[in-house]
Amino acid sequence: MERAVWIILNNNFSLILDSEIKDGKICDKKFSPGEDLWTSQLPKLAFSDENIQREYDEFILDIVSLFSEPDADKVFADAKIGEESEYVHALNPLVIRKIEEYSVDEIIE
Repeated sequence: MERAVWIILNNNFSLILDSEIKDGKICDKKFSPGEDLWTSQLPKLAFSDENIQREYDEFILDIVSLFSEPDADKVFADAKIGEESEYVHALNPLVIRKIEEYSVDEIIE
């Protein structure tokens, strides 16, 4: 099983995505806002500052919008390590950077 890790970021926030790449599609998505916290859903973080909360909510909406694009899987699956893509159809443009590829079979052995 081939998997990869990307970082999705804008000017204020970043999120790590770990996903299986299967037949050119990304599946079994795991998201992390940092540390060892992983979830299969986009993390809903709460901030006491209303402006920061609004900016974070917009960041999450931008990611949802990115994944709703018909070619989103291709952007992620075809990326090379270190390569950056920009998603500009967002409230705040997102940068997507592939940072790692690995095989689960190799790790288990």
